[in-house]
Parts: sequence; C-alpha cells; structure tokens
Amino acid sequence: EKILKDKKPALTVWDRNLQLAVYSMLIYVPLAVYDHPGDFFHGWSAVTVVVAMLGALGGLLVALVIKYADGLAKNLVTASSIVLTAAASHVLFDGPMNTPIVLGSMIVIVSGYNYQNVQ
Repeated sequence: EKILKDKKPALTVWDRNLQLAVYSMLIYVPLAVYDHPGDFFHGWSAVTVVVAMLGALGGLLVALVIKYADGLAKNLVTASSIVLTAAASHVLFDGPMNTPIVLGSMIVIVSGYNYQNVQ
C-alpha cells in the first residue's frame, strides 16, 4: 500500500498489476501445459471465462481502492459488501438471517453513516 500511495511512484498501478500477472503466469502456464499439452484451455466453458474476467476486474478494483482510498474506507466497503452478500443470500437462496447477522449489519450501516457525517 505504501508503494502505491507514494507521491512519485516508480511504477503505476497498471505496471504493478502487469508485474504480478507475469509472475503468476511463470507459475501457472507450465502447470497448464503439463496437465494438457494439446489443449491449453481444457475444461473451460463460457462461464469459466466470465468468472476469470470478473476475478481480473476485481483485482484491478482492489488496486484502485488501495491507491485512492484510506484504510477505514476500505474496511467499511468490505464490511458493506458482506452485508449485501448476506442480504442477497437470504433473498435469493433462503440463507440464514439470524440475530448476529442482523446486529452486525446494523453496526456496519451505522458505522457507514457516522463515517459519512465525519467526512
């Protein structure tokens, strides 16, 4: 995080992402070729491609959040995403909605409101 928030960074966020991607490819490409030498994307479907692209987009969003947001805002956004996930799980999949989940959600909502008023 310190490297990304430096006033005169040597590399941009995009450069860092490319750097990390190259290191990952050095590990995973040989494994993929070893497992299925003739078919690099063996077992991939359209859904798999979409999930991989969403993961890549999520990585870019995390890098941008680290660059432009402070630590408290990042934690608040993470907690809010957990609250939204719990609510969506309850509505869509009849997931649990018990007292600890409701209390935790209320704490996150109040914290977000208080943080917004302080800013």
